[in-house]
Amino acid sequence: MNTLGIYIHIPFCKRRCRYCTFLSDDETGDKERSLYVTQLRREISGKSVLYAKERVVDTIFIGGGTPTILPPCEIDDIIEAVYSRFHVANDAEVTVEANPGTVDRGYLRSIRDEGVNRISFGVQSFDEGTLARLGRVHTAGEAVDSYMAAREAGYDNVNIDLIFGLPDQGAESWNQDIRTALSLRPDHLSFYDLQLEEETPLYEDVMAGRLEALTDLEDRRMYHAAIEALTAEGYEHYEISNAALPGMRSRHNLKYWSMDDYLGFGLGAHSYMNGRRFVNTEFRDDYIKAQSSDQMVSSYYNNTRGDEMSEYVWLGLRRTDGISLSDFSTRFGEDFMNLYAHETENLIERKLLTREGDKLRLTALGLDLSNVVFREFV
Repeated sequence: MNTLGIYIHIPFCKRRCRYCTFLSDDETGDKERSLYVTQLRREISGKSVLYAKERVVDTIFIGGGTPTILPPCEIDDIIEAVYSRFHVANDAEVTVEANPGTVDRGYLRSIRDEGVNRISFGVQSFDEGTLARLGRVHTAGEAVDSYMAAREAGYDNVNIDLIFGLPDQGAESWNQDIRTALSLRPDHLSFYDLQLEEETPLYEDVMAGRLEALTDLEDRRMYHAAIEALTAEGYEHYEISNAALPGMRSRHNLKYWSMDDYLGFGLGAHSYMNGRRFVNTEFRDDYIKAQSSDQMVSSYYNNTRGDEMSEYVWLGLRRTDGISLSDFSTRFGEDFMNLYAHETENLIERKLLTREGDKLRLTALGLDLSNVVFREFV
């Protein structure tokens, strides 16, 4: 049976962070959230008719927003809807994103009893000043306490998210974030480079001169400092922004970079099935009022053969293992170098790509200039 990943979006937060442009809302009550969960169950039921046959779900990822703003019983309802409509593997990776301060040991044990076996904490920083600039709702102490609560609740697969490249963030502050994270020994660590987005309070602070943006050089030094510290402690840097202890890579996120099929449920959720991409409406009223899962989808796009080959390359190059040229040939019936010889040779000459036998991957410089590389294959 073919495998399938499932992503479920929970678009609610206690308060929107000052850098955030994600699809989320901080002005909803229990009734609105309960209606949303009911509609999620309807969507799961409707799409299962189309996509559940001869598929085994091996990853489930409940993200947000802040999924843990929901009570455990509603997380249970969502998971139960998936298990009742899809064939779920016994060893499926089931992840829930959580904000520190929104969970305790009892909450974490409750959702673990319902099948959640991986927790991803949106810590972002262990520095109180940084957390305040970001508008996070938790303290550094709560981040550590929540992590320890997850371990005490029995989780042996925990991720921590951190952000670097923040306005007024010094190198020492970032290095201390990494040291603190490593002292906790998470199984997985994601380290994201902040992208200042227009129409966010943080962007406006920089534009008004209240905060000073980092230089590209400072940003890159932080990135490489994180990689060096993580690899020195036995972590595998397996994707541009992700590292994991051996055997603990995110199975769900690997689906995105490997072009495996996945279904998205909820507001604005994206799906990729059999070469077809589709996305749900971003308007909550339209989503809640929809009478079928088809009505929840706002657009469809059937990838061309060229789209498929292009996406295989630039998504695959996000992995530090790179792409396999023989796998490309098997998948598409084409010789990679016949199609992309000029682009590849140029990027190798510029020391952005390296070829080692069957593998093509980014160099250290290529990691810094990955968007330059990806544009060559789009």
